[in-house]
Amino acid sequence: MATAIHNVMKLGCAAVLLASTPAFASQQATGTFQVTATVPMACWVDHSVQADALGNMPGLVTEGCNNASGYMVSAQYRPLAETESARLVYGANMVDLSALGAQEVHREYGPRIQQIAYRFDQVSLDAPLTLSLTIQPI
Repeated sequence: MATAIHNVMKLGCAAVLLASTPAFASQQATGTFQVTATVPMACWVDHSVQADALGNMPGLVTEGCNNASGYMVSAQYRPLAETESARLVYGANMVDLSALGAQEVHREYGPRIQQIAYRFDQVSLDAPLTLSLTIQPI
């Protein structure tokens, strides 16, 4: 029994000794590293509301492109007859639509996501006119 008590006392002393010994932190390593990533280019245009050329209903478009140089939005539509004309007000831009059926309507420099309101003005059409908008990086 004395041996058991003696062993317990030795263990207790060893535990106290270890608990009172300060822990030493290892040296901190320093350095640098570089992370690179490639983000794919994405451009889109989406009609929230279609404008009506023969009525007074304005349209709303969301356009976005992450191209660093920017992007261009173009409108495609049926060719206009010689007696027809229409002006497109696209955001702050006013564009007289070409009789050929295609027209650049907006250009942005740098990446953006934005909503643009548009409407038709000074309309003289013999038939309905529907725009199809496309976007491309520049």
